[in-house]
Amino acid sequence: MTQSAPRPLVLLACSDEWLSRSFDSVFEQHGYAVSRVKSGAHTIRLARRTEPDVVVLEQGNGDLDALRVCTALTTDPLFDHTVPIVITSAAPVTATARHAAYAAGAWEYCSHPVDIEALMLKLATFQRARLESSSRLGGRFVDRETGLYTSSGFEHIAEQIDARARRRREPLACVTIGVREGAQPEGIPLFDETAHDRFAVVVDVCRSHGRKSDIVAKLTKSRVAILAPDTDADGARLLVERLRRALNDPADNSISMRPTALRAGYCAVSDLAESGLEASELVRRASTALDTLAASDRDSGVIEFDGPP
Repeated sequence: MTQSAPRPLVLLACSDEWLSRSFDSVFEQHGYAVSRVKSGAHTIRLARRTEPDVVVLEQGNGDLDALRVCTALTTDPLFDHTVPIVITSAAPVTATARHAAYAAGAWEYCSHPVDIEALMLKLATFQRARLESSSRLGGRFVDRETGLYTSSGFEHIAEQIDARARRRREPLACVTIGVREGAQPEGIPLFDETAHDRFAVVVDVCRSHGRKSDIVAKLTKSRVAILAPDTDADGARLLVERLRRALNDPADNSISMRPTALRAGYCAVSDLAESGLEASELVRRASTALDTLAASDRDSGVIEFDGPP
């Protein structure tokens, strides 16, 4: 039996219960699944976690200010910016209101009563464009084998994270990870491992033990980079230690491996704006630190850029 494709998901933010139920019913009738929320903060959290296909924001009072939520989403590097955002409002349509919605990043602005058929036709067009864009960019931005960002994809999202960290004067860190097979303990049989197998484990551990906000990329066939928002030097070292423990815990490894020594280089700043550096420079410096460690005689270790080998 052929499994049917999942229904596209609408994240519906509306504080009015009756109106929310009405929208829910309409979207369900047109083949959408609906996740309803009532607050702006909850909307932003779910928009990151649930990966919706459409976000609908009903202009409300207090926490659910559609313009503020829309602006927060369109400036958030962790939100997929190919997802269309629709703002609806009970207020009459004016040029000022429409322009404000578009300036906030909305794809469409509707006032009540909403022309549902027109909206559904527009959403269908948006979805076709989104799927085509994802298909074309997927191979360039995402490594098909590992599911991690490619160098190009990493560079693209690093620019967005750079902008947010600079605007909010937040810390930012980059950690580069490389592994080297450690000594074989007595009594442990040799495994017929390949470098590909070992790298697969590193990739799996980085994905499963990183934060949702961490951006993980495959830089080479044997090197992973992690861009960690809101993370200073202490946080970078804690990240490396967490990955080290997971890497050598058999329960966390999907592939049987000999004990693995981990090498890591990192570069971190406590305030990106004050540092005068760009996120891309943190990546370069973290890679340089790892190169320094790899050139030494040490099998493992963690080193900060310009730190002692």
